[in-house]
Amino acid sequence: MGFANGARKLNLTTLGILQYLAPSLAFLVGAFIYNEPLTTDTMITFGCIWTALVIYTAESVHRLRRVQRIAKGQGAT
Repeated sequence: MGFANGARKLNLTTLGILQYLAPSLAFLVGAFIYNEPLTTDTMITFGCIWTALVIYTAESVHRLRRVQRIAKGQGAT
């Protein structure tokens, strides 16, 4: 119930990033605190997921900056 209420108040982009962070933190805790084995396949998968997240975030930041630049140009006219 708490998650659902909090999720409704968040921007979908923020919620999406949080959905990536939770399993990633669990992975890091398992690997580095509980010394679970890190296979090559696991590391490749983890790298692919985070590469996709970086690309998605960079595109979102680029789009936001472009929209802000356009809004400033229209506001001055």
